[in-house]
Amino acid sequence: MKKTLTLCLALLLALSAAMGTAGYAEAPPASGEEAGSGAAEAQADAIGTRYEAEAAGNAMTGNASVADCASCSGGKKVGGLYQGSSLRMTGIEVAEAGSYYAVIAYISGDPRSADISVNGSATKHVEFAKTQDWNTLGTQTVMLDLKAGANELTFADGNGYSPDIDRITIVPAAQSYEGESASNTLSGNASVNDCAACSDGKKVGNLYQGASVRVNGIRVPDSGAYEITVHYVSGDPRSFAISVNDGPAQSILFAKTADWNTVGTQKVSVTLQAGDNSVLFADGGGYAPDLDKITVAPLAGEVVAGCEQAAADPQTPAGDPVRAQAFGGITVKEYADRVLIEQGAYAVLYELDSGLASYGWNGNTIAKGIYSKFGELASSCFGEHRFAMDEVKPISDGFGSGIEVAFASYEAGKPTLRQVYAFYAGKPFFLTRTVAKGDAELASNYFAPVVTNTKGGIDIGSDGDGRVLAVPYDNDMWVRYQAVPINASDTSYEVTAVYDNTTREGLILGSVTHDTWKTGIDFIGEANKLNSLRVYGGASSAKTHDSQPHGTVSGAELLSPTVFVGYYDDYRDGLEAYGKANAVIAPPLAFASGVPQGVPVGWNSWGARGSSLSYQDVIDTSNYFKKQLKAMKNDGVTYINMDSYWDNLNDRQLADAVAAIRANGQKAGIYWGPFVYWGNNMAQVVEGSSYTYGDILLRDENGNLLPTLDGAYAVDPTHPGAKERMDYFLGKFERLGFEYIKLDFLTHGALEGKHYDAAVQTGTQAYNEGMAYVTDAVGDSMFVSASIAPLFPSQYAHSRRIATDTFGSIGDTEYQLNALTYGWWQNGTIYRYTDPDHMTLARAATLEEARSRVNSAVITGTVFLGSDDVNDPKAQGYMQALYANKAVLAVAKKGKAFRAIEGDTGAKAAESFVLKDDGAYYVAVFNYGGEAAEKAVSMERAGLDASRTYKVTDLWSGRISNVKGTLNVTLGAAESKLYKLTLRTD
Repeated sequence: MKKTLTLCLALLLALSAAMGTAGYAEAPPASGEEAGSGAAEAQADAIGTRYEAEAAGNAMTGNASVADCASCSGGKKVGGLYQGSSLRMTGIEVAEAGSYYAVIAYISGDPRSADISVNGSATKHVEFAKTQDWNTLGTQTVMLDLKAGANELTFADGNGYSPDIDRITIVPAAQSYEGESASNTLSGNASVNDCAACSDGKKVGNLYQGASVRVNGIRVPDSGAYEITVHYVSGDPRSFAISVNDGPAQSILFAKTADWNTVGTQKVSVTLQAGDNSVLFADGGGYAPDLDKITVAPLAGEVVAGCEQAAADPQTPAGDPVRAQAFGGITVKEYADRVLIEQGAYAVLYELDSGLASYGWNGNTIAKGIYSKFGELASSCFGEHRFAMDEVKPISDGFGSGIEVAFASYEAGKPTLRQVYAFYAGKPFFLTRTVAKGDAELASNYFAPVVTNTKGGIDIGSDGDGRVLAVPYDNDMWVRYQAVPINASDTSYEVTAVYDNTTREGLILGSVTHDTWKTGIDFIGEANKLNSLRVYGGASSAKTHDSQPHGTVSGAELLSPTVFVGYYDDYRDGLEAYGKANAVIAPPLAFASGVPQGVPVGWNSWGARGSSLSYQDVIDTSNYFKKQLKAMKNDGVTYINMDSYWDNLNDRQLADAVAAIRANGQKAGIYWGPFVYWGNNMAQVVEGSSYTYGDILLRDENGNLLPTLDGAYAVDPTHPGAKERMDYFLGKFERLGFEYIKLDFLTHGALEGKHYDAAVQTGTQAYNEGMAYVTDAVGDSMFVSASIAPLFPSQYAHSRRIATDTFGSIGDTEYQLNALTYGWWQNGTIYRYTDPDHMTLARAATLEEARSRVNSAVITGTVFLGSDDVNDPKAQGYMQALYANKAVLAVAKKGKAFRAIEGDTGAKAAESFVLKDDGAYYVAVFNYGGEAAEKAVSMERAGLDASRTYKVTDLWSGRISNVKGTLNVTLGAAESKLYKLTLRTD
């Protein structure tokens, strides 16, 4: 049937520069009032310029007239805007052309609308909420594009009824704030420095090891989502920990600028309150960029049409359906204008007139206004939406038995968009994807199967402690997982959880196909709901490390990523279910018969020796582990792994080292980066090939080399010379007898660019091709460990570093446990083991700090590798104290990741973790601070029976105690505890 177009303005609709005319964006009403508040109006007046509706020089037509108004400024307003009437306000002066807020003070005892135009441009329809009554003012904020000098603003009733207008206040939408301003607050090492390239010739630098700059006095007229453009200098990738008004910090990775003399920009989405705000830029305990200035403007999201909005809350159909059919435990009901699918606790409602879907669980609507988008084409904007009961088909696959249901959107001259759902009997989740099909070849680098731009479009029905999980694309450059407060904005990669940490109820959305697209999930939250959410294939950003846009996918029929959607009583169960769903489609790399299947235990050279690795280091280490660290093995196997700079050894020494390791009853490991070139000689011949490195490196569409990442050029995984290089090195490692390989800097293989193989259109496709080639070569003879690597695709390694470059300090421990806090679900699902990186104990200041690093590795999944110089007396003491406890090692060898007890830590790690296994509970508690601290662990929150008494065994000391209700722990600086709890039956 033909769709009725309902024209609603988008939340925070940004001006489209391509329109060439003035544009408008409706901002949300200020919090606390149905139709704005006097507070928002007062803030606008304080920082803007006021224009009265009744001022001389304004023009009125039709019934419009000036009327008395006790609550209005000047005691007057313009009313009578109905049936062809209008108000034209003149003399609106601005110094510079650009975007401005217009805060409209109005009165309207019922909901009304107005058609607004600037300087005679095309009108835009704006809806005004009702005010309390016809004597009470409200405010509505819109965005205007004004020219320098005098402007005119016209309110027309559109032959309907419009509000009465009191006045408008014009406020510049984009405002700049210098980092070095005297009104700002600097802390720690932060200092103002000269900067020729910076505005006003100054910047704030030395933001490291606890330093920060707080930008004060940021004033906006309305509460809501804003976009901060950060002007910064950073010769290498660094992160800011950014917090607004002393709220939770978000760790944002900033791409490197050309050098330390060049200013770059990056946009960050934040939520600001009406009036004064401050934004803190901190180093997060590491090293942050230098700050030049920031510019604050309304969030410049995508321009969306009214047909991409839900006009009303979805209504369950009344009466009997036209047709209904049961498919096992799944029921499909077809009504005249909608289709309802019910299965267990959830229901999906699809509206055939609007093309919008909603998802509900347990009788509550959790998501509404859902549509898909292919390039710039939104499915809900198509003229016709069809469903055919006869096309519902049964399916049976690794998820179980169920049905596939499709809804097709049609519009003349456009490809058909089919929204396909897969429902499975007895499962609390469903899968959805969009298929685009045209008469001619299609092409796009953006394909979003799940989108909502509806106010409150995602509502988990709880306001205790709303969070949205932001997952990093890979594990490079010390990126962090973040439990972002729901009233904020960010991007997650591949998966997110929208949850309440108090109740733990949450919605899980994430891609389960990783053959073509990099999946991004953008969100904007307000009032404990998400007003915008997009799950899309086509992500390319600083966090994916791409310098190029996502590759364009072409073909007669194109598929979006397939998205997992499920609502769970405990979001942690949902994330584990998501991991298992991915493993159904792409199982983790299997263990070949010759590869030990248990947790790898042993040593890795990087933390111990770095670039100075020698043959004698390897021999000394192998002997030391055999004679002094006899417990450091799993099923009789100890790995001795040579990391980067193994090529300090010649081939004869490598062969002798492997022989010596084997003679000690151990297995030898090696390291390689298949997709990186660390040199600069483009004429250098590729090992095992007649090609040069200049031939096999990845380039952009213009033939230019991609910028280096981590100091290395990216190798094109699809180039035949790259594959010959893989054959050369991987074959060499096999011939020498290595049985473990650490593959590093794998993200380079997933970068966007122009690939040698023309059939490979995206970085993800190239990565799949390259990694499949690697594992085909060595996956049947070696344990494959991925180090720096994308989270997905995941089927090419037995383990993956959950965090990289973690050594032995309590800071390293906290960083690594941040990844465990929000990424534990990868263990045993998409990867056999999650790798905590090596343990470099001698870098810890105290034995207790080193023990915390060991505990962090024990609870992570785990690849349990030390990385100390065995000839260092301090390291010897720590290793002998910490690698000999059989009770602790037994937990490590389980290969199971602990869950964080709380998920409210922002970009930090949780302090307590729990694992239930074989009828017992294991609890780990950490103190990341430099002072002693008391920690209390709720048995109920940990999943135990708070009314029962448990026997508590300290696995390090063997001390036994009892606990009921709350486990109280006293910890020294950088100290941690690892306990085993069993139910007392005596």
